[in-house]
Amino acid sequence: MKIKMEKPKFLIEAENKVKEIWNILQDKRAVRFTLSVKLSRADLIEPKIFVMQGERAPDGGWNTWFSKDQNPDTLQSRETLKEKLASIEERVREYIVENALNSDWKKQEASISAALESGLSVEDLECRSEYPGRAIAAYGYDAHFCAPVMATVYAREGAEALAKNDLNHASYCVDRGLYWSSPAMFILNPNDRFVERARTGGLGKDLLREPVQQKVAELLTSLAPDEGWASTPNAIHEVAKKLTFSHSKFVEDCQLKTDNLPKIIQGWIQLDPERFVHRIKSKT
Repeated sequence: MKIKMEKPKFLIEAENKVKEIWNILQDKRAVRFTLSVKLSRADLIEPKIFVMQGERAPDGGWNTWFSKDQNPDTLQSRETLKEKLASIEERVREYIVENALNSDWKKQEASISAALESGLSVEDLECRSEYPGRAIAAYGYDAHFCAPVMATVYAREGAEALAKNDLNHASYCVDRGLYWSSPAMFILNPNDRFVERARTGGLGKDLLREPVQQKVAELLTSLAPDEGWASTPNAIHEVAKKLTFSHSKFVEDCQLKTDNLPKIIQGWIQLDPERFVHRIKSKT
């Protein structure tokens, strides 16, 4: 004999709330969300607060991450956060000076400023760029700049959050910035890794182009016909045309030329097809 167990009312209510949230997130007009959950238990003196954040991915899904514990009682003071942000910048500065990287680092700093002004966010850099992986794997002739770039971006975003009195986000940026500026993340003796280090500013260019890459990935999905693209060249042509006629200043601000977009987009698709997904309609 089976015994039918009824769900507690509080559990049913919780499930209904989760369904409401899910329905809201299904709306394609939503691009970001922050979800806060307070956990209270008999063995906890104070409730814990968990914060999940999400950002719409180019494929229409969600990229999500959990922020650091945001219990108001554990938030650091403005002065403490300010000191830690300064220490992140100091760590980066010491690494650059000790390894005589000042000249090339100035180019990186200029690229960081331009990229942030064009719309690149710390989440874009952390979750959808190659910089974290290159920093950890020490891959590429300019990999020694990856961790300093990550740390610097978080320091700047944290300072901006602090200016807006957003202690939650400032605390999160401090946590990530301290991680990326820790000695373990910096590549030792970068000048000894290659006999001749290329000076084309490759990392800086990639950083500047990242906002356009993100836009291309979005347009490959949003501009696609219901039945799919006729072909990859067709998709490239339409996306390049949209960028040229509707977003030319945005493209130029990222130091790209609109007349070269078809060739550039083709190269991006070939190098990273998983990021630049474009559905081709069936031949049958």
